[in-house]
Amino acid sequence: MDRRGFFKTLIATPFLTPFLLAAESTRGTHQLYVIADSPHLFLPSILRGLNEYGLIPGQTFTLLNLHPEGKELKAALAFSGWKGVSKAARADLTISFSPLRQKVSPSFTLIKGGKVLDIRSRKLSTLWKEMYNHHSPSSWLTTVSSRERNAQPQPGHYVSVYIHGKKVERFWLKKNTVFSFPAEKGKINVAVKNGQAWVTGSSCRHKICLSTAPVSFAGERIICAPNRFLLAVQASSFVDTVIG
Repeated sequence: MDRRGFFKTLIATPFLTPFLLAAESTRGTHQLYVIADSPHLFLPSILRGLNEYGLIPGQTFTLLNLHPEGKELKAALAFSGWKGVSKAARADLTISFSPLRQKVSPSFTLIKGGKVLDIRSRKLSTLWKEMYNHHSPSSWLTTVSSRERNAQPQPGHYVSVYIHGKKVERFWLKKNTVFSFPAEKGKINVAVKNGQAWVTGSSCRHKICLSTAPVSFAGERIICAPNRFLLAVQASSFVDTVIG
């Protein structure tokens, strides 16, 4: 799969499109996409290569949601010199996971400012060929967002909730409240208290969203993949839009 085909796969996947678009305002300076069922086998090497070229600087990371091999990924990143932190606002890299609707060939690409950068023409070319030629089609997408090293996290002012990519609710973080939303698998319950938002109940099978820590800073998100649900914290300067 060439880089143009990779990008088309991301955009053309009905399930992924809402998350890619709804989170546009919260993305960092770079966005790395890796298609692989076992990201711990490849992500440390990819980050090391990008770090050498100054494309993905930093030392800390956090996982925004769970992955079947999340523990292995944490261990592999730690072995490569990355330090895990609990809050996204303190991390140089935020890592999230989404299941693909259909399996596709393993690959990776880097996007900056909406432009696809060809990082495989450098040292990472060998790794990309190995993934594409010697590994089975994968059903997981790993998204790595980086921000400027000197950028300070912005406190969130409100939270927008998206179901199937469409904004269904927006509420202020300073107002304590609870909401219930109809979703793909039933419903999702959200609570807001003391400037933080989190999922208190979900009809999904594995309850991964319930394990995600409360969010409060702009750019932090909670995703429930089975319910096609996205909760995104945003600053007051963000112009919200409905995604069709």
